[in-house]
Amino acid sequence: MKISCVVDNRAGFKSNLYAEHGFSLLVKNENQNIMMDTGKTIPVLKHNMDFLGIKSVDSVIISHGHNDHTGGVSILRDMGAQFFIHPQTLTPKYGLDSAEPRYIGFPKNIPPETLKLNYITETTQIKPKMWIFNHTENHCDFETIPDYMVIKNDDKFLKDKFKDELNLVIKTDKGLVVLSGCAHRGMVNILYSAREYFQDEIYAVIGGSHLAQSTPQRIEKTVEAFKKINPEIIALGHCTGFEALCTFAREFKDKFIPLESGAEITL
Repeated sequence: MKISCVVDNRAGFKSNLYAEHGFSLLVKNENQNIMMDTGKTIPVLKHNMDFLGIKSVDSVIISHGHNDHTGGVSILRDMGAQFFIHPQTLTPKYGLDSAEPRYIGFPKNIPPETLKLNYITETTQIKPKMWIFNHTENHCDFETIPDYMVIKNDDKFLKDKFKDELNLVIKTDKGLVVLSGCAHRGMVNILYSAREYFQDEIYAVIGGSHLAQSTPQRIEKTVEAFKKINPEIIALGHCTGFEALCTFAREFKDKFIPLESGAEITL
């Protein structure tokens, strides 16, 4: 099994791949291509897919409804892929971190009825040894959701509790592989919940951890929790933030892989 980073905030200086504030992973397992998230823009996703030789995708898991994860949905729709989403992924989402509320949700120009949709509201097995995980509990009081991220309901802005957030969990002989889009509900919460739910240890953690703009104290507590969980592979990127990436690299050395467009992890 190979996991490739199709889109991330960073790309190598000598890379021909594009980078943007977006995220997309591809899981290649035998003859199946499963994508998690679709980046922020169509041109970046298309360029990187073409460069990486990704000609078909069977299934797409949307981790949540933000536009930096759903911007390339139409490309996968046109490939005939089926989509796995939580119903609240389609709820209008806004950011209140500017003078005017800014829309940061699912593309408005994609009618949901044009997609092959599978709605996920609980942890669901989709392939042998592969689950969409929607069972995150609150284990850590330091993992909080920023107030500026909201949903719009009947012309009212309500704090987004990210009930739509889906993660991918793969069982291997070495333990659980956990893929996260942004981990708004807390990466440590997700890992503790997955370990408890599947009664297995964490082997690999791959994805975004939403530690950008976090306090040094939260980063430090996250690192200490990771040391207790003790995964063998820690591959973080996207919304993790430069300070947290540097801290993880320093603390975990060879176990740590900074994600960037084109990065590959073989399991």
